[in-house]
Amino acid sequence: MLTFREITLADREKLHRHFYGADGHGSEYSFVNQFVWGDQRVCFVEGNPLILSRFGSWQAYLFPLDPKYIPILRDDAAERGIPLRFWGINAQETELFDCRDFSIKKARNSFDYVYEIERLCELKGRKLQSKRNHCNRFAAENPDCRIEILTSDAIAQCREFTERWYVEHEAVHDIDYSGEKRAIKRVFDNFDALKMEGLMLFTADGLVAFCMGNRIREDMFDVNYEKALSDIHGAYPTINRAFARYIHEKYPKIRLINREDDMGLEGLRKAKESYHPDWLLEKFVAEAL
Repeated sequence: MLTFREITLADREKLHRHFYGADGHGSEYSFVNQFVWGDQRVCFVEGNPLILSRFGSWQAYLFPLDPKYIPILRDDAAERGIPLRFWGINAQETELFDCRDFSIKKARNSFDYVYEIERLCELKGRKLQSKRNHCNRFAAENPDCRIEILTSDAIAQCREFTERWYVEHEAVHDIDYSGEKRAIKRVFDNFDALKMEGLMLFTADGLVAFCMGNRIREDMFDVNYEKALSDIHGAYPTINRAFARYIHEKYPKIRLINREDDMGLEGLRKAKESYHPDWLLEKFVAEAL
């Protein structure tokens, strides 16, 4: 049986380097998401990380970037007495599984929404005209608005803002935010160590939106969190565009923005679809029959 242990900050450089080359894979192949979401455990075999994920009672192995480790994980699952189950599988990797031995299911709620960064910077074209209009209205109604870079010095302010955001949304939506609350708290607690970056949007009345993320591939930036006051018209598209522009200027090699999945939430799905993603990154779960 493999010896899995909790993922710690000491693993960041090794795991980040491993995931950095995971082209074609989703946002779960990033150190930040492995560190803050669920109960993720790692075991290094020949220097390569194998990850056992637990989300409540559901367990699965993150699909290894090198398929040669599948037999090792098969043996580990048998010794643990748990189902042999893999998650994070992309469409191409489904061909590695024999349908006589595995059931393959699409994990639609986990599909990542990926956009060309230049489209989010400029919001050009008829499809994104409404987004431009929202940004223009926000600017007109808030002539004193300003953007500030999110640093660790502003974390306390963002914590307070986030707490108010959850109170307001939990009052009107029957959604369990407990997992996200835990994850975003871990990000706030370790902002600098995780090498997070972000922006804050202010009006004359104070903070109205913030976002933060991290670079996960040579050409991809992952937006982990974005929060805005829903009663401030245009706050969401304004912070979205501003962050895309900030990343584009700072990292010229980045051409893709990954805005992660919608968690199966109808409102979040509509919001992400409204930007017309250039790539809906499909993911699958494979379970041994």
